[in-house]
Amino acid sequence: MKKDEIINCLQLDKQFLKEKFGVETIALFGSYAKGLENAESDVDFLVEFKEPSYSLLIGLYAYLENKLNSKIEIVRKGPHVSERFYNIIKNELIYV
Repeated sequence: MKKDEIINCLQLDKQFLKEKFGVETIALFGSYAKGLENAESDVDFLVEFKEPSYSLLIGLYAYLENKLNSKIEIVRKGPHVSERFYNIIKNELIYV
């Protein structure tokens, strides 16, 4: 799956992700966002939840992995994300 397909898929599911998993914002970053993915790449997302919970995070992880048929990585947006890490990825974030 390519970047545009991932973005399109998330746009179509945006309301569902909000209702089912409490997703406030979701952004693609990493190799897929930069168009540098390879067979070993996972799909990286920065996600902000309305009310973070472990069960919602796990549910979203399973849903996206199944939907995209790819390995994924989710980073929860919030105060626990270091400023250094955020500064590295902020210019490549593609919000849906």
